[in-house]
Amino acid sequence: MSHGVVKSSKNGNNVQAPESSREGSESLPPPPDGGWGWVVVFASFMIHIVTDGMTYSFGVFYAEFLTYFNEGKGKTAWIVSILVGVTLSSGPISSSFVNRWGCRRVTVVGALLSAACIIVSAFAGNVITLIFTIGVGAGLGFGLIYLPAIVSVTVWFERYRSLATGIAVCGSGLGTFLFAPITSALISNYGWRGAMAIMGALILNCIPLGLMFRPVPEPPKTSASEPMLVKSKKSPLKRSQSTENIARANGKIEDSDVARLTLSQPALNKPNELRHQSHSRHGSGIMHRPDVLYQGSVTSLAKFRGTSPERVHLRDTHLREQSEDSVRKCGWLPCSDDSIAVLSEMLDLSLLVDPIFILFSLSNFLTSIGFYIPYVYTVPMSEKLGVQNPAYLISIIGASNLIGRVILGYISDKPWVNRLLAYNLCLTVAGISTALAMACWEFWGLALYATTFGFTIGAYVGLTSVVLVDLLGIEKLTNAFGLLLLFQGIASLIGPPFAGWLFDELNSYAPGFYVAGGTISLSGLILFLIPVIEKRNNKGRWNQETIMEQI
Repeated sequence: MSHGVVKSSKNGNNVQAPESSREGSESLPPPPDGGWGWVVVFASFMIHIVTDGMTYSFGVFYAEFLTYFNEGKGKTAWIVSILVGVTLSSGPISSSFVNRWGCRRVTVVGALLSAACIIVSAFAGNVITLIFTIGVGAGLGFGLIYLPAIVSVTVWFERYRSLATGIAVCGSGLGTFLFAPITSALISNYGWRGAMAIMGALILNCIPLGLMFRPVPEPPKTSASEPMLVKSKKSPLKRSQSTENIARANGKIEDSDVARLTLSQPALNKPNELRHQSHSRHGSGIMHRPDVLYQGSVTSLAKFRGTSPERVHLRDTHLREQSEDSVRKCGWLPCSDDSIAVLSEMLDLSLLVDPIFILFSLSNFLTSIGFYIPYVYTVPMSEKLGVQNPAYLISIIGASNLIGRVILGYISDKPWVNRLLAYNLCLTVAGISTALAMACWEFWGLALYATTFGFTIGAYVGLTSVVLVDLLGIEKLTNAFGLLLLFQGIASLIGPPFAGWLFDELNSYAPGFYVAGGTISLSGLILFLIPVIEKRNNKGRWNQETIMEQI
């Protein structure tokens, strides 16, 4: 967290409060950008292969469940819908656990829970049992694995964060590519029950991988830094008060502003031990880092794609003041319980009055409705058309998704790329191609659709946090991302069962794909309204700043 510098122009000289030294001694040291961090990237990459590989290739199991249990397609689709919904909606829970116990322990517990539930699923006698074992149990386990796999990478990297997280999440595409034919082969040789038990055993590999998520080591203390640290331990409050007194003496802040200054710098008003705990990368307090969920390169944040640094500063100041006002109004003050603090932060309902966030949330909600329909229904739809080896279509989606994430992640940090425009176009194309898939009747036509969909939908996973920071600022990322996960989880419960119900009523997969294509393309189209809203908001904000300067 950056802290402002209080200046005065008394007698024509600038008086600067000793903020820079305080910030230098108390702020987190920069991540190492390498070393053991690349082992963490490898572990996260492998975890994505296993967990996302099973989730996205679930359509192969779905086709088997339809035949074995002879239930409706809508009812059977609840298995994967609840799996995805619980995985996403458990984000705030997972983050509070990471804050308290660290990434390694949470990942191990998640792996044990999901593996046990999937192995138990091999003995299920009906769809209802699978809904609870796979949907609820494995979904919660995957949720406990998913967040640490991202967070553990971001805390190790700053300059190369975009590259590191890009490599890590590429495991999702590779896992989809590998697991679809592997699952199909396992079912052919061992039946769906044997395949399910083997999948549960494979998830146990996330335990040693999670143990690789070492915390970032503390930098060695130097003789130059130790006196400053000793001094800060003696009187942490006096230094904050001295800064405040300097500013008051020079007429720069009023008494009414002291509360705002204090609230915006909560770490300065705690003992040094508590400050270290709340901002540490070593387990507790890890989710309090404002950029912990940001998957792009932190060094590119100051650009904001065509926005001047002055306007960026004004916008971030405005957003930070809004956040502080909402904290005062709602009474959500920092508390000693990490779990309650994180849940309160990640469910900051004040964002629901921001028109840009509302529009972005609506877009995410619509995308999530249609996102999993192709993954679930491509295999049974292809089987109905008489296409050979339909599982390979899921593999094509995974391979093209891998390539899409790499390319889109690479160009997203380029200053000449409008990330919001790229995000909007990708979603629009993904939706249109999904609707047009119903015009295909043989393997190569469906393979072309799978390639287009896999590549463009990679923007939804890879660029969401990056675009969110561009729109709201890094200080709002944790709040906004927590609410988005909740919306995505709810929407994921709707799509596949609704498409299955449409098939049960109309005996055709086409309506489900039309719904998926329509919701995804609409989610991209409505985001073209954001620049209009931003232009209006910036104009009003500049007018307000001009009036305040004149006063």
